[in-house]
Order: sequence, then C-alpha cells, then structure tokens
Amino acid sequence: MHVQSDHGHDTPSTGGDDRDEAVWLDLVARLQEPDDSFMEGALPEAADEAGTPPAAPAAGPSKGVDDFDPLGVWRRQLSPAPEEPPYGGGRGGPASPDTGPRDYAAADPDDEFVPPVPPSLAGAEPAMVLAWIGAAGGPIFLVLAAIFWRGMPLVAVIGVILAFLAGTGYLIYRLPKNRDHEGGDGAVV
Repeated sequence: MHVQSDHGHDTPSTGGDDRDEAVWLDLVARLQEPDDSFMEGALPEAADEAGTPPAAPAAGPSKGVDDFDPLGVWRRQLSPAPEEPPYGGGRGGPASPDTGPRDYAAADPDDEFVPPVPPSLAGAEPAMVLAWIGAAGGPIFLVLAAIFWRGMPLVAVIGVILAFLAGTGYLIYRLPKNRDHEGGDGAVV
C-alpha cells in the first residue's frame, strides 16, 4: 500500500511563479560560486618552491568574517527607509525636545487608585488563621523537613498532612455558597 501526503493541490500551479523561480535561481547561482574576494590579503600565501618569502599583504583595509555576505542580507542601510523620517527631524526641527513617540505632555491623572488598607490579623477569626496556617504552612513545613529533618517521625508527617487537609477543607467550607453580583461595579471572578 502506497500512502502519499496531499499538500492541497493536485497539480502544480504554473502562474505567478516566474518571480519566485528567478529569485531561487539567483540564490542558487550565488551559493554555487561564492565570492572569495573578501579574503584577499587576509591569509599570507605559502612560500613558493623557490624559497622566496610571501609578498606583503596589500595596504588596503583588511576584510574579515563580518564582510562575508554572499546573499546580501547584511548590507548596511545607506539611507533611511522612505516612510521613516530621519532622526531628529520632527515637527520642531532637528534636535527639538518634543520629538519622539509622544509629542505631547501626558496629563496627570487626578483620581489615582489607592488600595484600601488590609484588615489587621489581630482581629481575625482564630479558626480562619489556623486553617490558613495548616493549608499554607503544612506543605512548606513538609518541604523544609524533607531537606533539613530527614529522620522526621512518620506520626509527625501524618499529622502535618492531616493539618493541611483539615485547613484546606475548612477554607473550602467557608467559601460563600452564592455569589452576590449586586455589590460592586468591577469584574467578578
């Protein structure tokens, strides 16, 4: 049995591929015959068999690996793109202080949000505090005990696990049974 994947076309398209084909052929031609002129003078030639020393490299600027670009993708941009204004040429002229992404002064908000002061834990319900200690402190204690107290008795481990389960169960029990959406103007999660 021969299975062939379908790429969405039964027959290859023949229209509009001339430009793609030209780009592909240009790329293949540039890769088949790389321009090695960037390396001229970079490496000294070996001495010929007559024993004469190699000639001194040309006095021109030496070229390195950064100058090798057979595909022309790393050419430096000599002028800015047509849709970009030159740097410093905003509405106020060159080097004006009001050029940039925000050419206006931002208004200071009059009504800043100030969160309410959280209630003190001194007046909290003791059962809720113990439930949070069991639910959050139990796993933390077990991790620290596994690191620092390797010989922890099994009874203590079971006690911490039960404290975690009891605290989590109490917190779930104390969740509101119905949600009142009338009380606020914000989002309800």
